[in-house]
Amino acid sequence: MADQVGTCATCGVATSRRRQVRYCSNACRQRAYRQRASEPVTALDSFIGRDDELDRLGNLRDARVLTLVGPAGVGKSRLAKEFATGAVRVELSPESDVVQACATALGVIPALSALVRALTGRTAVLVLDNCEHVTADCAALLEPLLLGCPGVRVIATSREPLRVPGEVLFTVQPLPLEHAVDLFADRARANQLGLRLDDPDVLAALCLRLDRLPLAIELAARLVTVLPVAELLARLDDRLELLNRGNRTAAERHRSLRAAIGWSYDRLSADEQHVFRCLSAFPSFGLDLAVAACDLPADRVLAVLSALVTKSLLTTSGGSFEQLESVRLYGRERLAEQGSG
Repeated sequence: MADQVGTCATCGVATSRRRQVRYCSNACRQRAYRQRASEPVTALDSFIGRDDELDRLGNLRDARVLTLVGPAGVGKSRLAKEFATGAVRVELSPESDVVQACATALGVIPALSALVRALTGRTAVLVLDNCEHVTADCAALLEPLLLGCPGVRVIATSREPLRVPGEVLFTVQPLPLEHAVDLFADRARANQLGLRLDDPDVLAALCLRLDRLPLAIELAARLVTVLPVAELLARLDDRLELLNRGNRTAAERHRSLRAAIGWSYDRLSADEQHVFRCLSAFPSFGLDLAVAACDLPADRVLAVLSALVTKSLLTTSGGSFEQLESVRLYGRERLAEQGSG
């Protein structure tokens, strides 16, 4: 008999599956989605294709520090917003004083001691968004805050782990293909009312070429007013030039695909940038090829590859490394610039 693992989030009936689930049936799942749709609007556009992730995040609600990690443009911030409705949200920038930003969000004096006093005895969720540029400051805040405030949980978004005690990592993956296509269609029709999208193979190819990244897909959808979808697909080798019409209110690093990837690249060490550029010539590679291409000692290359994986610029599987196509195209740009410099 399957072990009991919890109760359904909709009806409260005990669930008895070995894999933890949020709902006992599809009917309860659909009822929850309808209820969510009737709640006050917290975003100006629709949220598409992350229901499975929301289910899995629901099983991690007890984590004191839950960090959503993943590459630029994968949708970490939006997923955190949908998951942690009602939480205190702190959006961080490179110039942020983390303690001051949190204090401002909570309306207290900008001091760590004041934060701890304000949250002692309270049950609260604090969302720290875009932590990758202030990871050390976040770590310095979190340990004393969590030790002093046992009812506080933190959800962070970052392109790399915070590396603090008790941290649980949740890797945000690119959208499944069918949801990537749904996202493109939704945003494209919002940009051009009455648009017909009647070639599913072209739509699927477009989303695959865009690495199924929500940011890239949304930027591409803005171009349907000037380019047919098939022509847009044909021009994706130039995507870093094309995909540059993000929301005016977005942070600068989210207004173009080049800026989003460049944000990560600019924060690499000199060796990390060198390895990143050299390996942009290869869709997939192993350690031996990486050592030969980078002209560095094997132990140094391995350390850098590990760092690039941690910073969401490489993925690894079965002993080989890969880059998203958009990331690789950015690396090739930097490589060409280095060669002509």
